[in-house]
Amino acid sequence: MTAFFFAITGCFIDSGFATALIQKKDRKPIDYSTVFVTNVGITLFFACLLCVCSPLIASFYNEPILIKIVCANAILLFLNSFFSIQNTKLSIDLDFKAQNLIRLITNVIVGITSIIMALSGFGIWSLVWPNFLQPVIAGYLFWHHSHWFPGIKFSSKSFKEFWKFGSKLLVSNLISTIYSNIYPLIIGKKFSASALGFYSRAQGYASLPTYTLQTVLGPVAFPVLSTIQDDNYRLQEAYRKLIRASAYLVFPIMIGLAILAKPSIIVLITDKWLPAVEYLQILCFALMLEPLQMLSLDLIKVKGRSDITLRLEIIKKTIGFIILFASIPFGLYYMCLGQVFASVTCFILNNIFIGKLINVRFYTLISDIIPSAIYSIIMGLFVFSTTLCIDSYGLQLLAGIVGGGIVYIGISLITKSIELKFLRSIIQENIISRFNTTQK
Repeated sequence: MTAFFFAITGCFIDSGFATALIQKKDRKPIDYSTVFVTNVGITLFFACLLCVCSPLIASFYNEPILIKIVCANAILLFLNSFFSIQNTKLSIDLDFKAQNLIRLITNVIVGITSIIMALSGFGIWSLVWPNFLQPVIAGYLFWHHSHWFPGIKFSSKSFKEFWKFGSKLLVSNLISTIYSNIYPLIIGKKFSASALGFYSRAQGYASLPTYTLQTVLGPVAFPVLSTIQDDNYRLQEAYRKLIRASAYLVFPIMIGLAILAKPSIIVLITDKWLPAVEYLQILCFALMLEPLQMLSLDLIKVKGRSDITLRLEIIKKTIGFIILFASIPFGLYYMCLGQVFASVTCFILNNIFIGKLINVRFYTLISDIIPSAIYSIIMGLFVFSTTLCIDSYGLQLLAGIVGGGIVYIGISLITKSIELKFLRSIIQENIISRFNTTQK
């Protein structure tokens, strides 16, 4: 219920400055300091604003406990702002190993603490208080890694430069965030708390594979592509490789999850959540293209065309809002179906603009992802057939995951998939690199 308000706040806090800092070629210490001071200042303002507005948010949902939850999360938001610039610097330095390690350690500790508190009867607060460990753990790890602090100087010249690029990203991110988070807002208001719970659970499971891929690939793709932003040929080749790799990884997972939705829900969170199954199946297809869309938007930002990003968001989200409000009278199921259509439309529009920027045709990108789609459909048919032959939901889930994985990799080996070769080469390079480091 509070996600919508914090997501909107997050857009204003970043204001596209971090992206502008990564995209800029000749960064100076004053640039880092200016972005740091700006982020902390804006975060403090919005943290106070959220606390003041918390009674209104609680009244909107008729949930008094939201006053304390909103205020607690507002304070957390302010504390985390002190370390966002350190994370941005790791992206600029292409130090993804440290970045992912810090994220992993922090999330594991917070997650374990949340589970312990939940089992100890803390209820909803088990999802709030453990998050206060984030700034403590992350702050220590960032300082331990580099002993770097951006400083507290502010340059109006740097601010104006970043604002020129970032302001358009701010508006486009704001439009995108409102659209993404308005579904829970409308469902929670128009339907019921239980309906919102089923939808949120389904959306959470469906977004997990795409979110994980974006978390790993997103921070890597943008800074790496930024280093070759002036070479359209290399940019085109790198973009196509990333698109193929993303499709190869996410397509089978999403199709498999859609087919195994029922056994997954029953085994993981019991049959009390069965109404979430049909939403999960549809949302898997709605979110399947999400990592590919994020890559296309990253490429547009890499080229410094935040104006195109803004124009795209206005067009796409106008279409999305029309679909949303047209589907509301028909119920939640059709609202989910509308997201599938909106996702396909966004993917097409993104890559039409990409074609103009780096001269790669839309049908070329489609031909790049078709092999992964075919492999995934064949695998999906096998997994579906397997579930028909097994009664136990636990065995269905196990056989579907193991068997589906074997079939997918087997098809890739038989057809000599270039995506599998590409991913295997990356893994081998990392293993060899780590081995050499250890030997030294």
